[in-house]
Amino acid sequence: MESQMNKEDIASFIHGVPQLVPETWCLKCKVCCRFPDTEGVQTPAWSPLEAVWAKKSGGRESWFKGSPDVPSLRPVLKPCGHGYLCPAFNPETSECRIYAVRPLDCRIYPFVLVKDPAGTRVVLAMDMKCPYLQERGSDPETLAYSAELSRYLQRPEASAYVKMNPEIVGPMWPEFVVVAPMPEMAAALKKEAGAVYPALRLFSPADIPLLEEALLAGKHSHSSYTLAGLLGWSDLIRYWWSSQAGAFCLFAEQAGGFSMPLPPLGRKTDRRLIERVWGILTEANQGAPSVSRVEGIEEAEVKVWTEAGFHLAEGEQEYLYDRFALAGLKGDSYRSQRGAVNRGLKVGAYRWRPFKEGDLLPCLQLYTSWGISRQQETGDFMPRALIRDGLFFHRRLMMDWKIFVLTGRVLESDGKVRGYTFGAPVSKEMFCVFLEIADQAFPGIPQILFQEFCKEMSSYRLINAMGDCGLPGLRKTKEQYHPLKLIRTATATK
Repeated sequence: MESQMNKEDIASFIHGVPQLVPETWCLKCKVCCRFPDTEGVQTPAWSPLEAVWAKKSGGRESWFKGSPDVPSLRPVLKPCGHGYLCPAFNPETSECRIYAVRPLDCRIYPFVLVKDPAGTRVVLAMDMKCPYLQERGSDPETLAYSAELSRYLQRPEASAYVKMNPEIVGPMWPEFVVVAPMPEMAAALKKEAGAVYPALRLFSPADIPLLEEALLAGKHSHSSYTLAGLLGWSDLIRYWWSSQAGAFCLFAEQAGGFSMPLPPLGRKTDRRLIERVWGILTEANQGAPSVSRVEGIEEAEVKVWTEAGFHLAEGEQEYLYDRFALAGLKGDSYRSQRGAVNRGLKVGAYRWRPFKEGDLLPCLQLYTSWGISRQQETGDFMPRALIRDGLFFHRRLMMDWKIFVLTGRVLESDGKVRGYTFGAPVSKEMFCVFLEIADQAFPGIPQILFQEFCKEMSSYRLINAMGDCGLPGLRKTKEQYHPLKLIRTATATK
């Protein structure tokens, strides 16, 4: 039971949530508080504390239904015409009968708290069904509010509230656009889990030097053989590790299944080592053996995996370039890229500078704006899941850029960030560009970003620009830069 003081803190937190959508919009809206049916709909979740407030403000006991398993309460929807209404909603005035004490779930809308696709992380997202967001979702004011709300929901009171009302964190829906991870809320909901297999240890920041040493023990060219390429996904993937026969073995847990993002590191792989790590995967994935796989197998190791009886499928290929050619963009082969750079420089004066801590928020706002526009465009379609998951990757790399030994640069105009890019070395001669996002309202910025970064990385001979995610448009763009070769890896399964 929360103490009286804690309840007061939580009450202050709930009532202090900043408001985005003006009341005039809400009164005209035909989306909120109305539902097409009673099953599988996004009804608000009340904490017991909020339900008490509602009853004191004219609500009835019959408005709420609960479950013996969780403290959260859900509204009992009322039939009305062709659909259903929240019992607190007055259809005659389009107003909430208990507006002053409405629950947090309603206060933050059109933002929602949901679980990521793996069901292991909590994220703040925007519900694009909202007419206000459809019209103004990419406005600077909306993006600034999303950042403000994200910070507000990371207060200690928010974690305490989620324990009182765990069902406020609902499932992910296709119309949701992820704004930011909520790790504190995830921690509040998560039960402590022990090792799924005795040989595995949960990977922690203290283990990063061991992983880095194992990565540096071999000569690699694929982006997955870097700290950034692996741990950049740590907001979506839970990592475990084990030492087997002198090799560092990293395991990835996602959606209840286990795989290896890379084969054993630090020593030459042989059949006996393969059998040991595959045995761990088989044990961990009992009930779902088809999930077991080992990714990132380089060409030099393909033979030993094939001889061990594994089926190898091609993984995502990455594009390798001559850095000098990309820095110069000379000749007819680069006429279109050179033209794009020149057009961009004519539009405005840009400042190329190092990324600093204060750039995190504007960079994430730029990513959100870019993601929304990508989803709304029909001619340049990008899967929602790709944009959604990419936000986690970008945010983690920008937050931990020093840990991952990343170089970050931003392109600034009129005091605003118009583009950003991050990269790190894969080897002494190869540099990998992990992130690159540009303001679509300014032509030529993607080409300027890429060229300037390649100019600056003069100590490297090669540039790895990563893969194309299977997107034809992105593939065409990367092919137009004339790669030297494609970096290939394989995925092993039984």
